Amino acid sequence: MINLRIGIFGIGAIGGLFAARLVGHMPTLFASESTSKALHDGFILYETDGAISYLDPDSFIIGDENSQVDIAIICGKSASTSSLANLCNAVLTSDGIAFSIQNGLGHAETLAQKLGWDRVLAGSTVHAAIRKDSNEVQWTGVGEICIGPLNSSSPHFDNLKVTELMNILDSAGLNPIWENEMKRKLWKKLLLNVAINPIAAIAGIENGEILLNEELWEQSIAVIDEAIMVARMEGIEVSNHEMHALLAEVLQQTASNRCSMLQDIMAGKATEMPSLCGEVVRRAEKHGIPTPLNNQLMTLVGALEHSVGLK
Repeated sequence: MINLRIGIFGIGAIGGLFAARLVGHMPTLFASESTSKALHDGFILYETDGAISYLDPDSFIIGDENSQVDIAIICGKSASTSSLANLCNAVLTSDGIAFSIQNGLGHAETLAQKLGWDRVLAGSTVHAAIRKDSNEVQWTGVGEICIGPLNSSSPHFDNLKVTELMNILDSAGLNPIWENEMKRKLWKKLLLNVAINPIAAIAGIENGEILLNEELWEQSIAVIDEAIMVARMEGIEVSNHEMHALLAEVLQQTASNRCSMLQDIMAGKATEMPSLCGEVVRRAEKHGIPTPLNNQLMTLVGALEHSVGLK
């Protein structure tokens, strides 16, 4: 058994959830100045079963550039990926492993530019959480976390640190899955995100209302179909029928959830549109494919961000 020092970079909803579930391993938490200050009073996780877990401030470490970790879990918003990669480069051991569980595409590549592919995996999670305060998170839906290589030089499952990490995540109830086709996994999550998040954010509704409104449902389908065309040009084989069924399933399972993009708008924060619809548009332009719907959603969400005044 390896004694892994685990760092969590970005203590928002998902970062806070992971911090709370991994508290038995004395995680090192890298957070903004305001969140770090709040963490000195401890951390509260409202569990899915109604229980309330309080984390004493002595049960975790508030990290800085002088810390050192063996595993880096990047949970911050997309816009912070580059700065978090720089911090990660300063505190991750030479044989350490980093992976991102952020929404969108391109995060593993950003990490690899700083760390090298031999220290980077790709990750994705469908756990759902809402940040109630700087040091309070509500776990709203139990999901899973998928981890795997995006590059042939990435660490593999037989790596001792990877094996121990998977065991730790499993014992924490985070349901880890080793995934050898992470590129397809990331694209499928992106397709769902572009079909749900901007529409729910613009309309100011919970996820399930998209299913109940015929016009919104048709818009969601049109957006995902447009993005599927781009995915296929990127070498991702996925059927429209499969994604339509998955979209309906996810909307039903998360019917009462406010998506992360709506939460950002309500909090007056920048959204992750550049890594979602922005990535669809960027990759479409590379292949000469028009994406008017994704372009339009970017414009509308951008207008919303401007209207609320970014913090």
